[in-house]
Amino acid sequence: MVKAGSLFKDRNEAGVKLAANLLDEPLIKAAAREDLLVLSIPRGGVIVGAVVAQALGCSHDIIAVNKIGFPGQKETIIGAMAEDGLMVLNRQILNWSNSYIKQAIKLAKTRLEISLRKFRPGRELDLRPKTVIVVDDGIVTGETMKAALMWLALKEKPKRPTQVLAAVPVCAAQAARDFEKLADKFICLNTLDQLPAVGQVYQNFNPIGDREVRDYLSPSLTVLPLWQFKPNVPVNDLAYAGCN
Repeated sequence: MVKAGSLFKDRNEAGVKLAANLLDEPLIKAAAREDLLVLSIPRGGVIVGAVVAQALGCSHDIIAVNKIGFPGQKETIIGAMAEDGLMVLNRQILNWSNSYIKQAIKLAKTRLEISLRKFRPGRELDLRPKTVIVVDDGIVTGETMKAALMWLALKEKPKRPTQVLAAVPVCAAQAARDFEKLADKFICLNTLDQLPAVGQVYQNFNPIGDREVRDYLSPSLTVLPLWQFKPNVPVNDLAYAGCN
């Protein structure tokens, strides 16, 4: 098992390393900057996504997804809900009481609506003809990423992205296999046989507040100097890059 905190100092560093990988990805190299869109899964994914979007020189927004947890047991995840009510549910819940499941789904729906009001109020995503990169800070079981990718795949054809990539700094090996079928390309920097929790591979994995999410979604945000991504170019020859 990987030693706790041994992969990344924080989400910013994870974003820098993920961005460096994505800059060499052929699907991204082939796309015009205005046709790239980074969609981050709140909350922690927004920090990683902001760094990636800055490196790519593209737009950044959220894709609203919420875990469906078992009532009264915060750590027990039974699925995830994406926009428009799309759900991914764990097969193990089929034998559970309908009242518990309904309660969990209702709570997830409420949280999803709140997330949209806070972070993307009245704003529809412009997905066509975009190459979309869905970003999170890590994957253990993968319900939220699955829900996000399925929601994109099931959009009506005129509104569907041209291509979808899923990109994360770290992922459990068992979950990684699923995403190779759900995205045009799945990019993961570290695939681990054992990953009990995403936070274990970060030295700093602090909770992200509403204001911080909004700050990282700001079009005028400058996260890091561009020389972070092109170390062979003199710093004086580079400007700070932001999202369009």
